Amino acid sequence: MTRSSIAAVMTAMTFVACGGSPAAPQGPTTAYVAAQRADMPSGMTKCDLTGDINNFIRQEQTPDPNASKTTATEWQDAKKNGATAAYVALYTDSSQHCSAAKSSSADLSAATYKLVVNFVIQFKDEKSAATGYKSENTIFGFSASTLRSGGNAVQEGTSTGLTANSIVLSRPVGDQTFYIAVWQKKAFMVILAILNLDPAASKKVATAENDRIK
Repeated sequence: MTRSSIAAVMTAMTFVACGGSPAAPQGPTTAYVAAQRADMPSGMTKCDLTGDINNFIRQEQTPDPNASKTTATEWQDAKKNGATAAYVALYTDSSQHCSAAKSSSADLSAATYKLVVNFVIQFKDEKSAATGYKSENTIFGFSASTLRSGGNAVQEGTSTGLTANSIVLSRPVGDQTFYIAVWQKKAFMVILAILNLDPAASKKVATAENDRIK
């Protein structure tokens, strides 16, 4: 998956639309919080781009060096603002679609297959995470402010079923279904973009992640 493709998922929402969990560690990590196979409906496949942010950047170097470089730069910027760790989870409905998502020519915003893209960022403390959520700047192409200003109806705050610092945009667009949630809880900021799962299944993924942040 390319950095531009990830951003395209957000663009489609804001403009076109105008295995089991690992054992709990001592305090949650980004890998523990991130979307797990058990959160998914049956038939979903974990893609090999899944892993810590450095793994993601490394795996993008060959199919899309520009995307790799851009993501690395954004990660360095996030660390300057207090981020200490990040994890990427990617699931689709087949291994073929996992391979297709890596292509520099992939237009994920036009995907008609099931797709889950998840970033979990851990900050040095809760204050830094809240600042990251409220910032006008995007992290890996996403931000609450971008969703809010896109002209679409959104849910915010506790009405999302997540946290006070949360925003959800969920709606069908043609033959696609989009769900994007951005939220902050404790020292974590979570970005979850889901295509073509039904709303209940999408909300289940978000709720499961949120519940793992203790």
